[in-house]
Amino acid sequence: MNTVIPCIINRPTLEFGSGHQVVRQMQRVLNQRLAQFDRASSSPKNISETGHFDPNTLMAVKYLQCLAFLPVDGVVGPKTWAFLCDGPASLPRLRLGTASSVVKAVQEALKDVGYYRGAVDGVFGAKTTVAVQNFQKSCEIVADGVMGWETWNELIKLDVHSSHCRLNSPKFSPMVKVQNSFARNSN
Repeated sequence: MNTVIPCIINRPTLEFGSGHQVVRQMQRVLNQRLAQFDRASSSPKNISETGHFDPNTLMAVKYLQCLAFLPVDGVVGPKTWAFLCDGPASLPRLRLGTASSVVKAVQEALKDVGYYRGAVDGVFGAKTTVAVQNFQKSCEIVADGVMGWETWNELIKLDVHSSHCRLNSPKFSPMVKVQNSFARNSN
């Protein structure tokens, strides 16, 4: 079952440095979504709901974006808000013939767990379809070869995927610099 989390109607773009009641509401929803999908113990499963888009919020947003196969920019814009509120149902349906960077990320994730053995080229071809079907069978969901919300839900929860998204991975090393810089400037 896709979990929809009640969200505010007005969903402004939020980024590092933003501060307002809407940031506090976003932090609450972020905590709920992280509790649902976070598999990496070193990540902040629960951030403080301060109303300030601080370094910890930035890191948690980036982590959630990575988990959700969204662009990792730390900005809570329309796609991130959609995932925060609607979960995997907000992600695109991918099927035979789709070509995109999201398909490439799916191929990488499926390759990491041994389901995909083709070229990681961003083209949802026959090999990707078979890999998705085999993954779906292993998760005991309908094996139609289409990346719908149920398949996204299972793919996001893979331990190997969450380990790629960990905050201490090289992908997030610039965040440590931002956090350290922030700490130095606030003293």
